[in-house]
Amino acid sequence: MSEQKPGRRVLVIVRAGDDSLHVEWLRGAPPETRNWDLHLSYFGNRSNPFADRPSDVTLSFEKGTKAIGTVACLDKLDDRLADYDWVWLPDDDLRADLPTLNRFFEIVAQYELELAQPALGAGSHVSYDITLQRPHLRLRYVSFVEIMAACFSRHALAICRPYLRATVSSWGPNHLFQKLLGYPARKIAIVDETPCNHVRPVGRGPNLALTRSMGIDPHAELADFMQIHGLTRRYETYAAIDRRGELITALDEIEREKVVPASIGLS
Repeated sequence: MSEQKPGRRVLVIVRAGDDSLHVEWLRGAPPETRNWDLHLSYFGNRSNPFADRPSDVTLSFEKGTKAIGTVACLDKLDDRLADYDWVWLPDDDLRADLPTLNRFFEIVAQYELELAQPALGAGSHVSYDITLQRPHLRLRYVSFVEIMAACFSRHALAICRPYLRATVSSWGPNHLFQKLLGYPARKIAIVDETPCNHVRPVGRGPNLALTRSMGIDPHAELADFMQIHGLTRRYETYAAIDRRGELITALDEIEREKVVPASIGLS
């Protein structure tokens, strides 16, 4: 596998199926401007998927659900991970372009975030209202980041990694990560300036289909996980940074505007 490109502090690892949107992430700006490396963890059945991928985009094969495959991939890449300050673990049904993702990682680095995700833009299929973009803001400091688009600092990944496979469905651990990190008030954020679009209706993807085919009810698995770890659902907003870079603490100003989703709510 290729080594880290100079100046790239982020490794993106996507669980990619045959319809993965990661090809769109590489468009919209010259390739040399990309400030992140990309690794594809392929779960499909083709022997030579994404044959036309750029030479610095690496590939491995991991079957199973997102949880199973992600952990297997991280284990394979273990030595390589130390070269990066952040690791992003997005789903493959997020639509974005290269300038958007470059800027997302710039903001993550600028504010030295431990755990972050891009907000979900207008027309997205959304599980949680808190992830919807507030377009007048740069970012919001929050108590929750969704596993679908979670970006971990090296420190946060070391703490949270043992729990990535705690449920087969991947439901649950995103309620634990913030607790493991001690609910820091200024280190967990949803970045509104760089929205992605979640194009697949919630619960319609291959991950949950495979989970259910294994005889596992994701709702029951989530409930058990929450009970075992003594968790409650916390979707708190502590403060925000506006587009001018100024801190906002008034919740009415933070919540005064948000985009409209295509649908919202867990399946």
